[in-house]
Amino acid sequence: MAVAHGSATESHTGTTGSASQASFDISVPFTASTKGLLVFTFVNANANDALSVKIDPLGTNTDVPAVAGGRAVDIAGEPGDCKAWFLGSGLPTTTKTVRINRNNNANVMYAVAILVTAGGDTNAIASLIFEGDSTLAEQFANDFSPGTNSVRYAGVNSGLAAVPAAGANSTALQSIDFGARVIGTVRETTAGQGSRLVGFSDATSDDVAAVYLAVTELAAAAEVVPNVVMAPSRPT
Repeated sequence: MAVAHGSATESHTGTTGSASQASFDISVPFTASTKGLLVFTFVNANANDALSVKIDPLGTNTDVPAVAGGRAVDIAGEPGDCKAWFLGSGLPTTTKTVRINRNNNANVMYAVAILVTAGGDTNAIASLIFEGDSTLAEQFANDFSPGTNSVRYAGVNSGLAAVPAAGANSTALQSIDFGARVIGTVRETTAGQGSRLVGFSDATSDDVAAVYLAVTELAAAAEVVPNVVMAPSRPT
């Protein structure tokens, strides 16, 4: 069984995010088929204000680790931060609160929680990040061909005047327009293997902090065994 997109839930609707609080929550509709939780956190500043992500903070308080290499920061102009978090095992089977613990300051934050289904445990591989002035286009995110189809995702925090459109191979998920800043998330429309395109499309160069990654199935990767030529045994 391959990885498939499940759902995407945002922390805030409208044009207002989280500010001057120690944490904010997302109600996430986990099901029995959920095999991965991907969370994108965004800060409208050059600041690593997302401190941790927890599932069911008043119960199991399960930690969602940050993705290695999955943070992008724009430091000048209209600074911003985009960071990915992922957990691919031991997930709930019913709706639970996902809490983003943050620095209690005036920097505005926003988050999107994404669920995937699969045949077994999953993993997120950060492929690349974009930082600074850039023209947005789809980028290749590699799953290193685990044996079954994977799904690629991207998140961006930008100074663009409007939320950038999804690229030709991508589908828009949750987004928010703060006016002077915009945030968007997308997924790969059709799952596949190897290095495949995912991301945004906007011809205007502006400040961006973007993360691109692939969500893979661990069980499938374990089944891919390279060909090994055995040396003949020596007589004893």
